[in-house]
Amino acid sequence: MNSITHFVTYIFAMLGFILVALYIYKIAVSNPYNMKNKNYMQVENMLRLSPAKSLYIIKTGNERFLIAADASTTTMLAKLDENNPPPEYTEPDETVQGNILQEFLKKISRG
Repeated sequence: MNSITHFVTYIFAMLGFILVALYIYKIAVSNPYNMKNKNYMQVENMLRLSPAKSLYIIKTGNERFLIAADASTTTMLAKLDENNPPPEYTEPDETVQGNILQEFLKKISRG
């Protein structure tokens, strides 16, 4: 009976040790960027230009950067300003595109 008690005590001690180790692992290793620490880098937005080329907006602390990356190089293009964000892309007006195309066709037909 004494050996069964020792065995059960040993099993519970090992289970407790494993649970404490998993809890410490979860806190310390799996989430190194706690909500308290806001100064880490993160990808805010990404635009894939081709399979090997991409544009990234990287946020680190209170600063944002526009970064271009391809298979061999990474280049910082600009530091983005919160007060002057980049302009929004708008589709060109169809009439303007049609006029430009007509003028181009006229120039070609004249020689």
